[in-house]
Amino acid sequence: MKTSESKILLKRFIAVILFVICISATSQAQLGSYAGSFSRMGFGARGLSMGNAMVSDIFGNINGIYNPALSAFQIDGNVNLGYTFLSLDRKLNFLGFTKKFKLPKQQQGGAGITLAWVNAGVSDIDGRDNDTRQIGLFSTFENEFYLGTAFLLNENLALGVGFKLYYAKLFEEVTSTSFAIDLGAIYKASKNLSLGIAIKDFGAKYEWKTSEIYGSLGNTTVDKFPRILDLGASYVLPKNFGIVSIAVQQYFSPDYEADSTGVVPEKSNNTVLRLGTEINIVPQVKFRVGLDRIDFSADDFAGNLRPSFGIGLDKSFSKTINLGIDYSFQLEPFSHDAIQNITVAFKFK
Repeated sequence: MKTSESKILLKRFIAVILFVICISATSQAQLGSYAGSFSRMGFGARGLSMGNAMVSDIFGNINGIYNPALSAFQIDGNVNLGYTFLSLDRKLNFLGFTKKFKLPKQQQGGAGITLAWVNAGVSDIDGRDNDTRQIGLFSTFENEFYLGTAFLLNENLALGVGFKLYYAKLFEEVTSTSFAIDLGAIYKASKNLSLGIAIKDFGAKYEWKTSEIYGSLGNTTVDKFPRILDLGASYVLPKNFGIVSIAVQQYFSPDYEADSTGVVPEKSNNTVLRLGTEINIVPQVKFRVGLDRIDFSADDFAGNLRPSFGIGLDKSFSKTINLGIDYSFQLEPFSHDAIQNITVAFKFK
């Protein structure tokens, strides 16, 4: 496909995204708080600094957790280890591996795999009884274990499926385990343009049982994850100056059950826009800027915004080994402290 044709296709794709957002803005409520929010904060410094608009990005260092189909385009092995600095005694850490493989006796096409672990939690929670006496310090944690597989139907089209295992602890003996599935696809429209789509968290939920603590007074509470539709496009700027990505993410609110008074909470879906760019300053230095959670339906438009920036440095030690360090700085609503992440990226052939 010629460059002019890819530009026309990209403009049409962006127009569709903006149309969807305009339709959603007239009918959606403000973006709420859903179960499993730690798994939607982002993965690694590169993704965080580019506004997490990564569902279609096959041109940079790929993290297949954004879309299981992405791994089919990661030629070199890519290992990421990330640590996040958060306020309010929170933690968020990442470990991931993504690589494309050739199947036996295969000349073209191939398959890809992503293995990832996301760990989050809160420590030093001040526990007190009904008389306000301190009874100790408590902590919670959440984990996502991810296996993503992708297959190239041809050199430009890949389909993928991701398998997730969630394991979380709310309090002492109150834990929950859940299994979920992601589906994704990537279409490389030209050498400079890629389109991506992913549907995430089929079947994800937490089920909390408190009978171990309260005996016959305990009950079971189910917190369902929202289902997410992620649609995006990535474009390589002329002369390989950098990458620009745009994505729209649709949250489908789960079906709620009636509470103790018989009232069923109102169901509301939300649409947010994500933008990100990566500029190649010199071959070993990349500068990144992004804007996450642009929610046109929110009463307070700026209330959910997460502007970010970052930098990436990498050094080749041989023809087969490359080591990089990525840093991201992201402003977070409702906190005076920013989200900062440092990720070590190791690539090998």
